[in-house]
Amino acid sequence: MNGCIREIIETLPEAYRSVIVLSELEGFKDSEVANILGLSLEATKIRLRRARTRLKEELKTACIFYRDERNEFACDRKNPVVQIDETKSKIIP
Repeated sequence: MNGCIREIIETLPEAYRSVIVLSELEGFKDSEVANILGLSLEATKIRLRRARTRLKEELKTACIFYRDERNEFACDRKNPVVQIDETKSKIIP
């Protein structure tokens, strides 16, 4: 499930991706994230709230959530991520 969530995070716009990574994955406090990104605390909180909302929407769209045989929360991708190599104009699975 962690890999699935990380894939979705990578698709977020940079402004949202950076606050999510610093806050949720790296464990920095909001004030620390603000300092790292050079933002006010209020702007950081707003951006983080918007990023979490966007991430939640993207996860709902891209993933199917369920409990596995160990009763742990898990997910599968509805449609696997397809990347396009723009330099070679081909699809990368």
